[in-house]
Amino acid sequence: MPEFRAIDPHGAVVATNNFANADAAHTWFIGVIGDRSELGWRMEVNDDGQWAFFDDTGGFTAPMSRHREKR
Repeated sequence: MPEFRAIDPHGAVVATNNFANADAAHTWFIGVIGDRSELGWRMEVNDDGQWAFFDDTGGFTAPMSRHREKR
């Protein structure tokens, strides 16, 4: 299962956990940040040893996670 981590606006890792999917990780992340309203909170996923941001625009942002072109 992929490992996810929550990072505060100052760059400190505040929690880590493993989840089978990003939906479960996102629910956990919302619980971790609670009602804090500061900008800059983020969640990352361990992508084969490299921590990467992810978003809802097509997947993870680490180079290894991008869809590879078939030639």
